[in-house]
Amino acid sequence: PRGIRRRRRPTSGSGRAVSGTEAFRVIRSNLIVATTELDKPVVLVTSALEGEGKTSTCVGLAESLAATGQRVTLVDLDLRAPNAHRLVGALREPGVTDVLLGDRSLSACLQGIELSAERPPRTSMRFLGAGTRVANPTEALSARSMRDLLDELTAQSDIVLMDTPPVLPVADTLVIGRLAAGAILVVEASKTAAPEA
Repeated sequence: PRGIRRRRRPTSGSGRAVSGTEAFRVIRSNLIVATTELDKPVVLVTSALEGEGKTSTCVGLAESLAATGQRVTLVDLDLRAPNAHRLVGALREPGVTDVLLGDRSLSACLQGIELSAERPPRTSMRFLGAGTRVANPTEALSARSMRDLLDELTAQSDIVLMDTPPVLPVADTLVIGRLAAGAILVVEASKTAAPEA
């Protein structure tokens, strides 16, 4: 991957790092069990609507998995409203669309994110930003090159997590879903209506 970027961990008032929540550990454990036997462990994280916390959940889960020593690749496939790069302190482009269009190689677009360097063992993950804006995200994600991209990522990773757009407003996630082994649906308590979920 391109240059390693260090991500500062949130700290408590005493200056000590705040550990991951138990909820992420539970999701992480279930996900590891569910994907252990899969040849291509690709999991998408989505929501029914915007603003339910899918991106922060995807990033938190990726960090939690990386903390166990898993080779994690986080991919921002929300091409319409990418935000994962901000949460991990990385660049949006070049990224997915640049690889899909053949403008850049995957190795030129992958970014290393160092999560912890204070004490051994160091933990890190790889990140692939959304890339350059495209006029038709659904068509870009439908291309054969998307399957090739995921094949290449899974060959280099223990698990690939994809932050995808919300399901109801656009068709992008339905297209990507055919290439994933499974999905995590994020719903906001007391907000997301059952029919929407």
